[in-house]
Amino acid sequence: MSWSYDDTLPTDRDKLRFRIGDIDTEEQLLSNETLDTLLSIRPSVILAAIDAVEGILAKFAREIDRQALGLGGPRSQKTMHYRQLLNDLRSEAAQGSTGVYFGGGSISGKEAFRNDSDAPLTPFRLNQFDNNES
Repeated sequence: MSWSYDDTLPTDRDKLRFRIGDIDTEEQLLSNETLDTLLSIRPSVILAAIDAVEGILAKFAREIDRQALGLGGPRSQKTMHYRQLLNDLRSEAAQGSTGVYFGGGSISGKEAFRNDSDAPLTPFRLNQFDNNES
């Protein structure tokens, strides 16, 4: 597994690594391959960041506490930080910063979408159950 980071953020992987705070070469959290996979299955860096932070939290949850009474200080702080980051990322995604598309916003847009051979068309149509034979 490889790990790299360029602080000029030339790639989506570097932007994702920056968003989740995985920029310390001494404490690598997720591999390049993992981040590339997340970026390939999510339409935006912000959504990939949500998945990455969930993975980091799952990784922290698997680690065994070294103290007998609950979480240790540094680990507890990291967990709280990533939980807050996850909430912030989800909030940002919900505000529409992900570029969500909706079809049929205008008549011309609706027609363009309907005529696009690459667009998945729904089998449902307005008035599809009207009885036109009477």
